[in-house]
Amino acid sequence: MTQKIALFDVDKTIIAKDSMFQFVLYGLKRKPFSIYLLFPLVIHSIFYKLKWIKAERAKSYYFRFINDMKEQDLEHFFHTMIKPYIYPEALLEMRNKKEAGYHILLVTASPYAYMKYFNQLDEVDGVIGTNLIKRGEQFTHMIEGNNCKGEEKVVRIKSYLKDKGMVIDYDHSCAYSDSDSDMPMLSLVKHRYMINHHKQTAGCEGLTWSL
Repeated sequence: MTQKIALFDVDKTIIAKDSMFQFVLYGLKRKPFSIYLLFPLVIHSIFYKLKWIKAERAKSYYFRFINDMKEQDLEHFFHTMIKPYIYPEALLEMRNKKEAGYHILLVTASPYAYMKYFNQLDEVDGVIGTNLIKRGEQFTHMIEGNNCKGEEKVVRIKSYLKDKGMVIDYDHSCAYSDSDSDMPMLSLVKHRYMINHHKQTAGCEGLTWSL
């Protein structure tokens, strides 16, 4: 079935914050003594910048706090550290698109473990995010598969649509992001929008919204 799709990045596109850093703050507020976890986080971030390790390994250290969190903790994090920073204009855009018959799909490099709670919003039809390995019912900080960024977003979107039995209506679909790294995702649709983006990006229209 051919379907109009509206693809949305999340960090700095739907919300005004970087959810990864929000998660670190939440972890520290919850257990201040766990500040020692910041040391390996910084070291692995430096190693990644020097191209000594892959993004998945470096990024996983931002989620070390998840190792002792339950589902209620993750939901509380979403409602206290993510949801309050949703751009009202972004929410309105999603609502208008859904009312116009679009399938609203959020695609983020942040963990699905907590971004899945966007599914609680009436405006959202689906969420794709980076997967974390689970041990039983408990999430770990280790990334399962690839970081959901760049070309991997396209792979994941195509898999999602195949499972839903949908095909993108290219001419009538749209995508929104704040980052050039999302150009592979934006190329899936005809109408492309860069949010709060001050430099020119070929093939994209500019939109600006703020809290």
